[in-house]
Amino acid sequence: MSSFSEDDIRRAAEVREWLMKEVTNKKEELDKLRETLLIVDSILKKVSFITASNLESSATNLKEKTVPEFQSVNEKGITKSDHGSDLATKLTSTDNNHNVNQGMEIRPLKRAKDDLLISNALYNSTYVTISLANDIVLNINTPPFKSFFINRILEGMKTKDREKFEKGEINESQMIEYKVDTGENGDIRSITVSNYRERERLNEIFNTATWVFTRMLEKGN
Repeated sequence: MSSFSEDDIRRAAEVREWLMKEVTNKKEELDKLRETLLIVDSILKKVSFITASNLESSATNLKEKTVPEFQSVNEKGITKSDHGSDLATKLTSTDNNHNVNQGMEIRPLKRAKDDLLISNALYNSTYVTISLANDIVLNINTPPFKSFFINRILEGMKTKDREKFEKGEINESQMIEYKVDTGENGDIRSITVSNYRERERLNEIFNTATWVFTRMLEKGN
């Protein structure tokens, strides 16, 4: 006779069912990560990264410059605006060369397969603003903007910063913040991220935004 009771067998069956679900979920997640890696590799082949010296020079320039303050964000960092202009529009509507001299850099975000310009991102050593190109219309509710870019990438960075703050490794003013500016119909106007602090984070924001916007365009088509 078996030494296992009916309760043991029932629990084992329940655990097996849970394990099967976990295996399926992990496989789907792994497939998505592999797909993302392929897209990022493709992007990296076409887009050159900013150099560390650029960031250092930007930081030096900013010591004597005033960086625009950020509006407060809600729990998810998403705000709506009734105005047609945002931070990036104000910056680009003046003299681009002057802005670059003020420590601002421009990073074009393009779709890998055809070099379609999705956004000209403006950034310095403190913050980055990604505004969509004039002919690009994307809605905030189109996947995977919220599920991946907001909830996984930006919220993930906030969680890590919160942990560092609780450990006393950074000040509260150094914690990453973000804001999504949309129209009344939910069309994205810009995404602004402040206090990204690390070059790796800046590159992750650029690469993820390009991939997410590309997927959103595919869903829109």
